[in-house]
Amino acid sequence: MKIVFFGTSAFAAEVLKHLQQQKDIEIIAVVTRPDRPRGRSLSLSPPPVKEVSTVPVYQPEKASTEEFANILKEFHADLFVVVAYGEIIKTNILQIPRLGCVNIHASLLPKYRGAAPIHRAIINGEKETGITIIEMVLQMDAGDMIEVIKTPMPEDMTFGELEKKLCELACIAITNTIHHFQKGTIIKTPQDGHLVTFAAKLTPEEEIIDWNKPARAIHNLIRAFSPRPGAWCKVKIGEEEKRLKIKRSLVIQEKSGAPKTFISYGKEGWVVACGEGALQLLEVQLEGKNTMSAQDFIKGIHQKISFI
Repeated sequence: MKIVFFGTSAFAAEVLKHLQQQKDIEIIAVVTRPDRPRGRSLSLSPPPVKEVSTVPVYQPEKASTEEFANILKEFHADLFVVVAYGEIIKTNILQIPRLGCVNIHASLLPKYRGAAPIHRAIINGEKETGITIIEMVLQMDAGDMIEVIKTPMPEDMTFGELEKKLCELACIAITNTIHHFQKGTIIKTPQDGHLVTFAAKLTPEEEIIDWNKPARAIHNLIRAFSPRPGAWCKVKIGEEEKRLKIKRSLVIQEKSGAPKTFISYGKEGWVVACGEGALQLLEVQLEGKNTMSAQDFIKGIHQKISFI
């Protein structure tokens, strides 16, 4: 079976590496986004998928042009596999492969269609999530479901940890799906339109911690933005104001106080009052510094500190 792989992100790169290692799966071409300027030097950097590909790589500015569609037709592919590609793929591309196009989506569809399913599931405090393989249609993430693998979400699991777990499940799910296509045993299940929810793209404003919110909501926000880009608040250390990213926390419901005040700050830990309950800070990163435990942070700060 001949497969063209579409993907861009580090998540997609891990899936591509897995598929390229399978002896009975043939990736014949890879489509990814163009190289983009990165860092202070703004030098062009390739997408993660390009760096791991062992087959010819194509980087169209727009994949759904007729010109690029004609290039794809020359491969006579059986299947297109799409994961975190970064562009809406239109009908002229979807109809090219003999068996259609499938997409790997990091949620239990029909919940969390859209750009940020992992983050939104954590922010909303979901207890379970997973990977869904769907048949691609023009409407975003609305195709029939082919393969679903679920996984629990412990209340202390961060985005980074969950993304790694979901990537492992994605590799299993897409391999199963391809094997079903090879055997002709594909079963498609329509999504329940009444259960649809959407996972909107994250905004920089959402990274800012509001200590007036309940401790549980703040904890979930911290998990969703850890390790990157990091949920943050402003602190005053002596006469200097800086950003403090909080990478890990623990909800302590039995303690309370005026939001932003320190219930404890020392050997007994760093506990901050929230709008409801309190939060113990476990890992933090001061602007310009590395991530460290809250205890190490406290040992290194010898000036008065407060949240702004």
